[in-house]
Amino acid sequence: MGFNKKILTIHLGNMIRRIRNNKLLILISIIAVVLGALITIGNFFGRINDYLYLNVFVSKNISDKIDDLFAGQSINYFRQILGSEKLQRSVSEKYVEYVFQYKSAYIQTLVSKVDNEVVYWAITDCRRPILIKRPVFSHAYTGKDGFGGKMFNVFGKDVRLNNSTFTDVFKEEKGEFEYFISGATANSFAYESLYLGNPSDYMTIIIGINDVCSPQDVYKYLKFTSSNEEIERFREKAKINTYGETSPLLGSEIIALLKNQINGMGEPYITFGVDRIRVRYFNQ
Repeated sequence: MGFNKKILTIHLGNMIRRIRNNKLLILISIIAVVLGALITIGNFFGRINDYLYLNVFVSKNISDKIDDLFAGQSINYFRQILGSEKLQRSVSEKYVEYVFQYKSAYIQTLVSKVDNEVVYWAITDCRRPILIKRPVFSHAYTGKDGFGGKMFNVFGKDVRLNNSTFTDVFKEEKGEFEYFISGATANSFAYESLYLGNPSDYMTIIIGINDVCSPQDVYKYLKFTSSNEEIERFREKAKINTYGETSPLLGSEIIALLKNQINGMGEPYITFGVDRIRVRYFNQ
């Protein structure tokens, strides 16, 4: 037994001496240790980066999340991106409304009951400057008269909720402006819709203010009956918090549903952006 132990000790000593004398093996060992440390550090910083993206850089997170959402897509794709809806409401025989919440943003959708197509969607955020990236913003040109006349981009370069004004977004064209100032508990809102045919990809673009957020901008500039000058000042000063778009060629139908709320015509109607009364008890 003692003899075997002595032989084992000799073998271990010889092995250690070989390892010490083998520079390549030492180098490989050092590299392995360094790589292991780097992987550990990388995993740590990766988790930190994920946490910051999800909880600190929330504006970019929300903007990236909605980047691939467009009117005309299936509601199932919206669910895939945003998760399950929080609310739903039958609007008419043709349409149902679904409301999603992602971080501080509410996403309202109007969906065809026949084929589950999202014919209109809108995002409202109350806290952050959310960048809205739409291909139409970069190619919606108009004003070219065929004789070398001026050609300009209708939309501003950057469209950000809670930062851009109406005139920042619709720089060269005016849309159809509608507003409602509530004297009681009903929703107050203001929106402007613009349809340009081919330059807007046959979509109707709708921007405005929904009082699911603070309605201060609405009441600050607008009255129950406002003059043209007051409306223009509002367009120049008030920060939009809601962006919406319709499927191609469906703008008139969607706008009619929005106007039904304003005109008090009852069903069917949709609110501009999520209905404040239906979500006011949710965590913001």
